[in-house]
Amino acid sequence: MTSLRMTDEKSFATDPSRQNHGWQWWLLLLLIGLFSLGFRYYYLIHAQVFQPADLPNARADAVDYYRYAQNLVHHGVFSKAPESQSPPFGDSFRDPGYPLFLAGWLKFSPQWDAWYSAVLMSQGLLSALSVVLALCLGRRWMPMRWLAAAGILMAIWPHSVSIGSFLLTETLFGFLCVLGMFLLDQALHRRSAAWAMASGLGFALGALTNAVLLPFAPLLGLYFACRRQISAAMFAGLLAGAMILPAAWMMRNTLLPHSPGNSSTGRALDNLVQGSWPIYHQAYQASMKNDPLAVATMTRISQESDLIQSDPAAGLAELMRRMGHHPIEYARWYLSKPALLWDWDIRMGQGDIYVYPTRNSPFKDNALYRSAIAVCHTLNPLLFLLMIAGGIVALWPRQQIPRSLVAATLLLAFVTTVYSVLQAEPRYSIPYRPLEILLATFAAYRGCRWLASMNTKRGSKPVHL
Repeated sequence: MTSLRMTDEKSFATDPSRQNHGWQWWLLLLLIGLFSLGFRYYYLIHAQVFQPADLPNARADAVDYYRYAQNLVHHGVFSKAPESQSPPFGDSFRDPGYPLFLAGWLKFSPQWDAWYSAVLMSQGLLSALSVVLALCLGRRWMPMRWLAAAGILMAIWPHSVSIGSFLLTETLFGFLCVLGMFLLDQALHRRSAAWAMASGLGFALGALTNAVLLPFAPLLGLYFACRRQISAAMFAGLLAGAMILPAAWMMRNTLLPHSPGNSSTGRALDNLVQGSWPIYHQAYQASMKNDPLAVATMTRISQESDLIQSDPAAGLAELMRRMGHHPIEYARWYLSKPALLWDWDIRMGQGDIYVYPTRNSPFKDNALYRSAIAVCHTLNPLLFLLMIAGGIVALWPRQQIPRSLVAATLLLAFVTTVYSVLQAEPRYSIPYRPLEILLATFAAYRGCRWLASMNTKRGSKPVHL
């Protein structure tokens, strides 16, 4: 066992870094990047999504983001209120990152058609760049042939492709997550406080797009500092970069009138209540079809959400009382939520890989895309198991594992825990799919190395991986 561990440590210190240099690496990066971009642009050009965010009385997340962008451009106020002639009141219900992204394009292209096209094309570019950055992140984790396999899988993963056609945060947020991890990898490799601060800023921008990420960078810096794997200057840089912008946003929110229904805290409490009901997704879907039992269930959930927002202590007591009547059922529910998060079918939407109704999807009409979705759907449960295995290997004591790999593992464990406590929905895992694929590929790589080592010990011909 000792000799195997020493062999693996030596491979981490030499093989990936030695193999992933030179023109072959840059050619791989270029080819995967261009393929990812082309694969997404073909989808975006052909798929037709029904998300009328610009129409009166429309609802759903995309409408909120569009209204935020409108109010930012026309009134300079961050508000999801329907646009009017008078300036609306500000709120903090949604995080500001994605509305600012939309507002930038709205300022540049005020007409709906031009603005909508610009947003979708830019999201396709960000999604392709996420694949490129993920490859750069995994460069020190495994040899190039394994990176190539991971890159192809990331390039064709259907959720990552289709999400770019929706006016939702996941594409921008996923890019910022991978950007923060890539900058952290550079900081760890260079032992640079400046790069650590840049990484913190990347995570801060991600946190301002999705507040789930807010505690992660400080906790990660504390983890590395306690293990003496980063200097005090790097820790301070990471902390400063991660906290300056979110702190300014939180100070702004403290100046707003108290309104639980229009605050991010209220939204988190809503998710806590909704995520505690095992039948929430089914009831939501059935209530859209006016099923009376589902409507009654949704009414009970709304009443519980109203209670926890008006009186958090009483709301939590009611939640615990309800779960206390069926403890085994709820224990099973919460234990199953990690698998639900990384499952395939989107629950709060049209199902499969679609959040909003989509026509002419290449994943239905094109042979290459149909093959891609068939392969990825089959691999999805295996990827989840390999991700867990890769995480165990990465966090196993007394191994010389790249610290960026440890950081990526901790991020995946962190978000899985948070969403399992709140609301687990496969849509929410989409931003982290590149990291899941990287970690799963790493687990397959290590498994093959272990098998090759066993064959060598038995006198078989060694296999070069």
